[in-house]
Amino acid sequence: MKNFSKFLLFTFYFLLITCLYSQQLTERTLTLDESVGLAISNSQQLLSAAQDIQIAKQRLKEARAIMYPQLEFNANYSRFNAESPLFLSPLLGNTILPQKTIGELDNIENYYTTKISLSQVLWSGTKLSSTKKFAETEFKTAESDYGAIKNQTVATAAKNFYKLLVMQKKLDICNASLEKLAGRKNDNTNSKNRFLTDRNMEKIKSCGEKIKKDLEIARIDFLDSIGIELNTIFDITGELEYKKIPADINKCLAWAMEYRPELKKTELQEQMDALAVNLSLSGRYPTVALGGNYQLEDKQWPFEKKSWNATVNLTLPVFDGGGQFARIKQKKYQYRKAQINRANISDTIKAEVRKSFIEYEYAIEKYEKKPKEAEMLTAPSELYKNISFSDYVEIAAAVLQMQLEYIDAVRDVIIAKIDLETVVGKNLE
Repeated sequence: MKNFSKFLLFTFYFLLITCLYSQQLTERTLTLDESVGLAISNSQQLLSAAQDIQIAKQRLKEARAIMYPQLEFNANYSRFNAESPLFLSPLLGNTILPQKTIGELDNIENYYTTKISLSQVLWSGTKLSSTKKFAETEFKTAESDYGAIKNQTVATAAKNFYKLLVMQKKLDICNASLEKLAGRKNDNTNSKNRFLTDRNMEKIKSCGEKIKKDLEIARIDFLDSIGIELNTIFDITGELEYKKIPADINKCLAWAMEYRPELKKTELQEQMDALAVNLSLSGRYPTVALGGNYQLEDKQWPFEKKSWNATVNLTLPVFDGGGQFARIKQKKYQYRKAQINRANISDTIKAEVRKSFIEYEYAIEKYEKKPKEAEMLTAPSELYKNISFSDYVEIAAAVLQMQLEYIDAVRDVIIAKIDLETVVGKNLE
């Protein structure tokens, strides 16, 4: 009787704490879609990946800019005293200050120039086109990175949502079981029954304590995965239901090869390394450029001297100590490495799909064995007719365990489906 009194006292405090916990002011109620939306908008990794996309977009604009003519305007004012023509640095406009005569050496002169320059690279091997394609591929790579991180973020948020929902359902079931036991009278008459009753009560008590602990951890994991403050008071709403969606291993493998962002990234990296080889090869070819200048200059205002030029320039690389050949070989090795990495990633993805498919099929098979047992739970009152308190507690513990296992089976199917969709890269529906 002493142990039973302790159990009743524990049950009272457990239900009281649970009631107070459920009565906390809820700041917000979240659905699965809202939770996933918060995870996407608050993920630091996704925000960083989005910035990488913007950076790659600007690099692409920069690469395209080299295809257009370059127009410059320059205005220069100098005070000088030079015994020979003085050529200013590029930062100062590439201006040439004229040489003074012997009689003018003691005088400090002013010199004004205004110049408009136009230049256009006509041909430089494949450098211009390869640079643009490289930037385009880099942009697609950033998008693939974003897609991979987004898929993982969505999967993590969804799994944590269902794990928390499972713990809430388990807590409700455990509370209902404790309420039934609290309303029964202990009619044990012998030490054996009292011992068995105490042990079964202890199992139910320990189960409730563990569920409460796991619930708090699941709340923290959920809040962390959706990126909001860990002290937020909230509730979630949703259905924990089994929905069988047939899956075919061959289709899953084909989808993974088509939709997985990680595989797309390796393909894009291979393209980038191939373009890098072309860029290094372009260093062996001449560069042809066209340009012109129109310049006004004089020592006083208004300008009286006018100069102009139109120039076609040819630059042919001859010898650089073998550095160009080393760069070409380096890029070729990188390209070969990208091919090896692509094959490795492909094999890894295939293995992930096969393992996730096995887990999904096993979870379905495990669940489909549960409904026959679950039918017994629809009318549990039939189990409790004309039995002693010790038998009642024993059956209640067994029923509670069956209910929890049933919820776990539903959870396993849902989680396995999310994992399979993650490794495949698309929804199975």
